Amino acid sequence: MGYVINKSYINEIVVEKSRFIALLCPLTNENDFDEYFKESKTTYKDARHYTYAFRYGNLERASDDGEPQNTAGLPLLNLLKNHDLVNTALIVIRYFGGKKLGAGRLLRTYVDAGNRVINIADKFLEIPAFKYEITVPISDFERTRHYLEKDGFMIDDTDFSSLNVKVLVRVSKDQSESFENLYNVVNKSESVMLKECNDEQD
Repeated sequence: MGYVINKSYINEIVVEKSRFIALLCPLTNENDFDEYFKESKTTYKDARHYTYAFRYGNLERASDDGEPQNTAGLPLLNLLKNHDLVNTALIVIRYFGGKKLGAGRLLRTYVDAGNRVINIADKFLEIPAFKYEITVPISDFERTRHYLEKDGFMIDDTDFSSLNVKVLVRVSKDQSESFENLYNVVNKSESVMLKECNDEQD
């Protein structure tokens, strides 16, 4: 169990005319990061580097995006870990100002940019949740995912390795009743299977 955020935050610092724009974003499903990253590249066009780190469920990723190795991605990931932030993405975009900073100063700058945006964010203790595995025919997957995301349920994983799709869903205790109602809606055709993953409880 860790801390989560419920909205996005942005902060910018300037070092030697290089702009470092830090974005802190909540992840509510496994596709959120790709959407945030794509949006950041559209909003901040022509930047030199789009570095990032994110943690979602058991998944962790980081990228230096062309900066010297381990000067951006890994330090940003360590920031998320040190602040015990889960289901969160940290993206730092750099517009090069014309002067190289050197690996040591560059690392400190990325850490500073990340720390500043984390420090302005409101953080909430993650609510303990149960995990359920929903098995649906591929033809019903998009409809099921739409209902889950619309009602605020967190999708931890999806498995497309067979004709049916397995969806791992995180359900907090106060969502139990609404999840049961939602399951009854999506299972009108009795084609949806539900299994509680008690061994996966957080």
